[in-house]
Amino acid sequence: MADNQLKPESDLAAERSRAAQFVRVTTVALWFAVLGLMSWFALREPSSEAGLLALTFALLFAIVHAQWGLRRWAHYRALRTVSGRMLSSGYISELYGLPNRNYLLAELRREMAVSRTRGEPFILLQFSFDSLDEVQARRGHDFTERAVGALVELLRRITRDSDFIAYLSNAQFVVLLNECTEDQAQSYLRRVPGAIAVSDGRQMYEVPLSARLWQYDLESIYATDVLAEVQTSPALKRLEALPSPAEAA
Repeated sequence: MADNQLKPESDLAAERSRAAQFVRVTTVALWFAVLGLMSWFALREPSSEAGLLALTFALLFAIVHAQWGLRRWAHYRALRTVSGRMLSSGYISELYGLPNRNYLLAELRREMAVSRTRGEPFILLQFSFDSLDEVQARRGHDFTERAVGALVELLRRITRDSDFIAYLSNAQFVVLLNECTEDQAQSYLRRVPGAIAVSDGRQMYEVPLSARLWQYDLESIYATDVLAEVQTSPALKRLEALPSPAEAA
């Protein structure tokens, strides 16, 4: 997973969404242009045929776009239904809308089985503001909320859709990088700073951010043990590059 391969699928999806939006806007503009032109001809040279043609085209325009609107409404309602079910089942954090600990453990169980079958370990990363209570005492609740929100936005932006982000509690986030080696995880870590810069309205302050890394050893059989491994592993220093196996030895 090189740097150019680490471009999150969410970014690609956003680009596709912008392209689709451009196509929709252009299509609507062309529909209006043709409808306006037909209406102009019908008014300039009134005739039953021209009026009927303009009316038919206007009706077709309304039907097509009503259908598109209904699809959008149905899709939005379906998403709300699924989200509501997941919230009620205790799998989504109400605070940031991310998967919570229960969801993470379920995902770990699934990924552990896949990793053992393939013989390919996955990487777990934990990010946390260890001094957040102290920062909140000095700067206030709104300041810490902005810091955590900035981290959530960053993680969502740089993480692939095929990977997994979960919010545990007390500003602790876990990222599961599947089919990823330690060398590849370095590229991901380099994109996360050792501190999150936040403004208090007058100047910028850096809130220290710690990171922990653990690679699944293909032996642990309980998801809770796997999660505990990354939570108790030593914190990396300012998210510096991980040592190579030779350097570690």
